[in-house]
Amino acid sequence: MSDRANAEVAVKYMVMTYGGPSDWEALAGTGPNAMSPAEIAAHFEAMQALQEELAATGELVTAFGLSEPASAQTVDLHGGTPVVSDGPYAETKEFLAGFGIIDVATHERAIELAARFAGVVSTRVELRPVYG
Repeated sequence: MSDRANAEVAVKYMVMTYGGPSDWEALAGTGPNAMSPAEIAAHFEAMQALQEELAATGELVTAFGLSEPASAQTVDLHGGTPVVSDGPYAETKEFLAGFGIIDVATHERAIELAARFAGVVSTRVELRPVYG
């Protein structure tokens, strides 16, 4: 079955939002692109409003924002023993900033909602079917 055919079977999708170091700084009110306290509050209020709307329609399963990448730990398994390292595994300029799981009737609706998330976070989002 093709990926597109799989997408038509799935009714749940993960919407992933990404950000870079300057985005983290802006939301912390620091750096050259620092957001004002009012702008930060408006950003989080817009996301909360979207989540509340989708929860009311039954289309939002769950959503979470993630802490800054510096707080991440990577866990690998070597010879059956967990090895823990501080920080994200990949050196990258973009990090997963948050995600939501939506439960929708069609792939087209998933795209529509992903676009709304993108509008709130002012950046691209990734949309992927979830199975299981």
